[in-house]
Amino acid sequence: MMKTFAELNFPGRLIAVEGLDGSGKSTQIYLLKRWLEVQGLKVFFSEWNSSELVKSATSKGKKTNLLTPTTFSLIHATDFADRYERHLVPLLRAGFLVLCDRYIFTAFARDTVRGCPPEWVRGLYSFAGLPDLTFFFKAHLEVSLQRILDGRPQLKYFEAGMDLRLSSDPYESFRIFQGRLLEQYLAMSTEFRYKVIDANQPVEAQQSVLRQVVKESIDLSRYTASRA
Repeated sequence: MMKTFAELNFPGRLIAVEGLDGSGKSTQIYLLKRWLEVQGLKVFFSEWNSSELVKSATSKGKKTNLLTPTTFSLIHATDFADRYERHLVPLLRAGFLVLCDRYIFTAFARDTVRGCPPEWVRGLYSFAGLPDLTFFFKAHLEVSLQRILDGRPQLKYFEAGMDLRLSSDPYESFRIFQGRLLEQYLAMSTEFRYKVIDANQPVEAQQSVLRQVVKESIDLSRYTASRA
């Protein structure tokens, strides 16, 4: 059974945010990061699919549409394993608050929707500790879609699930694909004890909830830079 980093006796704590594309989770974890830093706490931020080791391979594969669901899954697992071993674990051992914009639950949801066996996907990440807090941002699909389009003119190919041939219309494909992802996330919410946030609420209201939960769940005084 997977354990949290607190249960594994790490001095640091890991906080993850999950949600559909356009749910606003990246904005929320950025605001949380700034709030923690202002208090003089030891904070490290990491985001999904950001390892320099595999970034170029992912980019090339996406551009040429050569990625099968299995290849996609393995590349993301390689990316995560590299960041986990080189950044996350050492910093958690050093007593940092580690903030992750997406964690293994992204793979559990996306890879399963793309057709990979759930047990196989989970096996790829069985080495990883669980977050000490996982926030899931639940937004209406139309709200998520509009937030994405407000920032750029069109949807990205994989973001809309176009590789799954769900619809020739990118917007309809997005609704179907993200809807299926939402089903996967909600099915995992109890098992992994997500703190579900109403992502349709104003940014300030959501952030207030995040800060309150973090203060109640983690003794922040243990993570001041002066204690390094």
